[in-house]
Formats: sequence, structure tokens, C-alpha cells
Amino acid sequence: MASAGENVTIVWRSRTTGARSRLSLSRRAVLFFGGACLAAAACAAVLGAVTVRLYRDNGVLYARLADGEEVARRLAAAETEMAAARQALAQVRAEEARIRQWLGLEDEETATREAEAPERAEGGQGSLGDVDLEAVSPEDLAGAGAAEGALEASLGLAARSLALDLADLSTRLHERKRHWDAIPALAPVEGEHWVSSAFGWRKSPFTGKREFHSGVDLAGARGLPVVAAADGLVIRAVSDAALGKAVTLDHGNGIETLYGHLDRLSVKEGERVRRGQKIGKLGSTGKRSTGPHLHYAVRVDGKYVNPKNFLSERGTFPYPVANR
Repeated sequence: MASAGENVTIVWRSRTTGARSRLSLSRRAVLFFGGACLAAAACAAVLGAVTVRLYRDNGVLYARLADGEEVARRLAAAETEMAAARQALAQVRAEEARIRQWLGLEDEETATREAEAPERAEGGQGSLGDVDLEAVSPEDLAGAGAAEGALEASLGLAARSLALDLADLSTRLHERKRHWDAIPALAPVEGEHWVSSAFGWRKSPFTGKREFHSGVDLAGARGLPVVAAADGLVIRAVSDAALGKAVTLDHGNGIETLYGHLDRLSVKEGERVRRGQKIGKLGSTGKRSTGPHLHYAVRVDGKYVNPKNFLSERGTFPYPVANR
């Protein structure tokens, strides 16, 4: 290649014929052509880099789109589960409220609700009302993980609160049950029987004079099971001259029950018995018996009271007294 002035001459020889060829170009054309080639190369490099970046960005966007669809699916599933959990917890809470009302605990709760407000945030009597399950909405949260975490935390707090409430209710139920089981509300004779002599003043079948009858006489067939009217401790199981074979139970809180004229004893002193447990058989032992019957008496703080006041009404109790 030769240069003369403003022109540039390019000389080349053919390998086959050996002939020489010349191309004369102005310097300006050469510079323009070279600049164009450099510009084209630079554009190609830039376009390549942009293309690579776009492909990479598109890949990220596609991945995010897929993640977004997964997030939406997970949030929808979480919302469905949360709705079911809310419904289940509401049903359990309604049942708990009915039980508390039946037990007469609702008034106690109302009286102490404000005083116990700080403690109730962590559970206790009726504290589920302090947990607003509707307050957590996935749309109000930035990320799916935060939304699901908040939903799970809300549900966990509600479940923990309800568990504490149910534990408290269970404790109260056990306390009430112990109290109820110690009240002589069960008819002490199983099977067909009737009241042959009521509690109070009567004409004595032995002397014909007016006397106070300290219990009720329940007549029936000899050998009918006689059961404990309530949970208690056997404090006497003896053969008494007047009452014959007799059992006395201490039920606590100053309440005792007496079972006289038994044909046979099934318990001994110092034994603990449960409500409805057999303690003997109906008989006619003792001097003050005119036939098979049970003399049944209740003492409260040492004073005889009418046993009928403790017995449930006919139709609501499994062993009501059959009056004749």
C-alpha cells in the first residue's frame, strides 16, 4: 500500500496470474471507511452486551413471575385455611360460652374482665375475644413470607388463647364436679320403691304419739341395692339397736347421710365411696323397723334436714323416688 498526497493506493498481486492490481482512494474515504467499521464494531459490542443483559433480566422477570404465582397460590391457600380455622375457633368459643353460662361463670367473668385485662391478653377466661383474627390481611403485607407468618402467628395466638381458656374451664368443671358429687342428690335405693314415711312430724307407729321423724323411709323389696347418694367417707358402719345395720357417710362441707335398717353392709369404716356405689341392701334390721325399708337421713352441720330438698325431680334423674 502506497500513499501519495491526499490519496492512498492499495496494490495487490494475483496469486494465479501474477498480475498486479491497484486501488486508489482518498485519505478522507479511507478514514471514513475505517471509522464506520470501528463504529459498527462498537455498536455490535454494545448491542451484544444489551442483548445479554436483556436475556438475563428476562430470566429474572420470568422467575419473579413464577414466584409471584406461587406466592399468590400460597396466600390463597393460607386464607382458605385461616377462614376454616376462624370458623372452627368460633364454634369452639360458642360452645365454651354456653358451658360457662350453664355453670354460672359468665357473671364472674364480667365482674373481673376489666380488672384482669392485662393478663387476659395472654389467655385465661374468655380471652379469645382479645385476639382479632380478622385484623391480619395478606394484602396489607409486603411479602408472602411476612403474610403467611402473620397469619400463622395470629392463628397460633388464638389457638393458644383458646387452649388456656379451655384449660381454665376444665379446672372449673372439675371443681364443680367435685362439689356436685359431694351433694346427696342421688336417690339411695335402686329399683322400685316409695316413700312410706316422710320427713317431719308424724304419729309414731310404735307408741301412737306425735314424734319428729328425722329422715324419710323408702320402702321396697328386701335386697334392693342401697347406694351412696354422693361421694363420701364411711365414718360409721355398725349394727345399731334401733337402726339395725347402718352406714353413715361424711360428704364434706358439714354434710352427712345416714342409711339404716340395711339387710347387709357392703362397706366398712374408713372406706371412700363414689356416688352410686353400692353400700348395702335394703332390709328390716333393728328394733324400729316394721318391714323392709331404708331409713335415709341427711344432716347439715349436725342438723337434720329434709332429704327431699336434695333429690332431683322425677324425669330428670335416673333414680327418682317413686311416691305412692
